[in-house]
Amino acid sequence: MSEQEPRPRGVLESLRGICDSVIALLHNRLELLGLEIQEQKERFVKVILLAIGMLFLGNMAALVVTATIVVLAGPEARKPVLIILSLIYIAATVAAYFALRKELREGPAPLNDTVSELKKDRDWLTSQE
Repeated sequence: MSEQEPRPRGVLESLRGICDSVIALLHNRLELLGLEIQEQKERFVKVILLAIGMLFLGNMAALVVTATIVVLAGPEARKPVLIILSLIYIAATVAAYFALRKELREGPAPLNDTVSELKKDRDWLTSQE
């Protein structure tokens, strides 16, 4: 056998190469999963903090606006003004609830990239058979 000819690979070497490739693929996918989990966590914290701030400031504004309108309306119109403002606030709360529900349903699926990559891997493996 001359030194120029490549040595035929044994079954164990081939198996070792396949295992190395599978482990590298799994490592890659787990890294992607970890990154996506971190991004989702950061997004969740940001959304919660913004929502808390919005709720606090919105409530303060509603209180001040309501008090101002009631004082400016005069004593004889206070009851109807309070009733109308209450109905407006209830309608706005219901609208905000449905907008939030829609946003939560239509947002991107968590770990979407990881699932997509795993689907591509499965499709590729299926096409190799």
